[in-house]
Amino acid sequence: MMRRTTLAFRSALGGIFALIVVASSGLGHALAAASPWVTGPKAQARLVSGGSVDRDRAALVEDGKRLAFVEILLEPGWKTYWRTPGDAGGLPPSFDWSKSANLAHAEVLYPAPRRFTDRSGNTIGYEGGLVLPVVLTPERQNEPISLALDFHYGICKDVCVPVDAALSVEVKAGEADAAALAGLSALEAVPRAQDKLRPLDPQLVSASGILGGSSPKITIEARFPGGAAGADVFLEAPDSLYLPLPALKTTKADGTIVFEAELDGSVDVAQLEGKAVTVTLVSETGASIATFLVE
Repeated sequence: MMRRTTLAFRSALGGIFALIVVASSGLGHALAAASPWVTGPKAQARLVSGGSVDRDRAALVEDGKRLAFVEILLEPGWKTYWRTPGDAGGLPPSFDWSKSANLAHAEVLYPAPRRFTDRSGNTIGYEGGLVLPVVLTPERQNEPISLALDFHYGICKDVCVPVDAALSVEVKAGEADAAALAGLSALEAVPRAQDKLRPLDPQLVSASGILGGSSPKITIEARFPGGAAGADVFLEAPDSLYLPLPALKTTKADGTIVFEAELDGSVDVAQLEGKAVTVTLVSETGASIATFLVE
C-alpha cells in the first residue's frame, strides 16, 4: 500500500499534466469546458472548468463553491515557480480575476512544490507542467460564473522568461463536470492541515524561532513517514518578508528530522518578531502545512 501511495503522489507532482477528461455516465457528469491553449515562449496555458461540487468532491470544497483549474505545460527542462520562488529569485504566478462575472472570490491552491538547486541557488517550483486548482465562490448561486483570468507567470531553464496569458471559461451552476485526472491529482497533492493528515503525510512536531543573539534562526522539527529521502521544508512570512530556505541538520533517534533556517543579514529580524510564519512540509509520500508565531 505504501508503494502505491508513493507512486500516486509522485505522479501528482511530476506526471503527465495533459488533462484527460473522464465522463461518468451514471452521475450526470458533463465534459469539462476549457479555454483554448495560449502559447508563450516554451510554455502554454489554459483554464478548465471543474463545475459544481458533487459527492465525489464534497470533502474538497464547501457546498455552493465550484472548481476550475489553471493548467501550464512546459517544454522539457523548463520549470515554473511556486508562490514563493526561492532564494535564487524568480517570478511567482499572479492572477487577475477582475474581468470575471458572478465571481465573489477565487482561491488558488498550490500542489506541493520541490526544491531545485543549481549554480544560481535554490528555486522552489515545478518541472514539466503544473495544474493549479481554483476554488470559486459565486456571487449568485444559480447562475454560471464567466471566469476570466489575466495570468502572469515565470518559467526558467538557463534564463528566466515572463509569460502572460488571457484565459476565460464558463463554469456552470448545478452541474458537475467530469474532473480531469490531472486536476484530481493536483487536488490530492495540495498540502493538508495538521488536523487533516493522512498516514503518510509529514507531521510538524515543533517550530520555534530564536531572534536574538549572534545566530538567529528558525528551527523546524517534523516526522516524515517516508524518512529523510525527499523530505523538505519551506517557510513563508507575511508582508513580503524574506525567509531563507531551511537546511536539514540532523535526524533524531526517534526519527524526527530537524531543519534550520539561519537568519542572516538578508533577513529583517526585527520585523519578523510576532509574525505568523507558514511551514510547508513536503515528502515523497505526502505534504502538509502549518503556521506558527515567531516570538
